[in-house]
Amino acid sequence: MLVETGAEMRTLVVALACLIASLLGAALALAQELKLTRSAESGVDTRIAHERAWDRSCVSLPVTVSITKNPVNGTASVAPGITSTLPANTPAAGNTGSCAGKTITGITVRYKSKSGFHGTDSVSYTVASGSQPAQARVIVINVK
Repeated sequence: MLVETGAEMRTLVVALACLIASLLGAALALAQELKLTRSAESGVDTRIAHERAWDRSCVSLPVTVSITKNPVNGTASVAPGITSTLPANTPAAGNTGSCAGKTITGITVRYKSKSGFHGTDSVSYTVASGSQPAQARVIVINVK
């Protein structure tokens, strides 16, 4: 394609910039997706994830979980207000201080397969806290 005017050149530059921005956005979205694998017994309600956030004083921060793709062979549910103790290996670096061993309130994601189902299922969701961008999660469930 031959560009003859400055206006045509600007149009091409803007179109190219939009394409690059779109590709970078898709790459960042994929980079933020976290894939996990869990096991569950057939027909048994099982905790597959616990999403939580805290500040440097170890105070729970609000968390939102939104299911984006339900499992095909079972159901997923979200239970807010569930407390848990942070494991001893929780990183002490960054903004979180030393919160290992502290109790934090968050949201639990649960899964229950159809009775008698054995195989692989999955659930997708996003988790957001405060002003942080939502992060995508995919949990593959091996149902025994």
